Amino acid sequence: MDIPDTTARLFLAGGGMYATERETVLAGLRHAWNQNDSRQLIADTDWSSMLSLHLEHLVNLRIDHVREWITTNLLRFQTAHANIEELRRTFESATVDLKANVQLCKMQCASCHLLCVQSRLHEGPHHCQTTHDCVHICDFCNGIQAENKICSVS
Repeated sequence: MDIPDTTARLFLAGGGMYATERETVLAGLRHAWNQNDSRQLIADTDWSSMLSLHLEHLVNLRIDHVREWITTNLLRFQTAHANIEELRRTFESATVDLKANVQLCKMQCASCHLLCVQSRLHEGPHHCQTTHDCVHICDFCNGIQAENKICSVS
């Protein structure tokens, strides 16, 4: 098939008992993103929007690839067959779940003003998944102490 796909590991299962694995997979996708290190260099809303677009792109690549595979492999069968219709319904349901598993929370971190980058479905407090150390050497940080200050500026 000539349709592109991603090699990224995505998470499809739902439910509370899979929450830890979903967050681990999402963190891996975030760390693999080539813009992950630019977080404190641009506005956090812009950074999180770019991350969301990247995650949506990865999911859409996978969905389009699987949809094409299903279509190609079902051409020789009757389209009205009950099992084929069930497969299509299952696939469409799975696409909704797959997309939901990469949607970011984007609420304010419980410790700072950055946005929470855990799954929209996460449990527990909101967390930006940073060290909370400011990476900028600016008058604000230098005037208060010699070491990096916990960043509270978004």
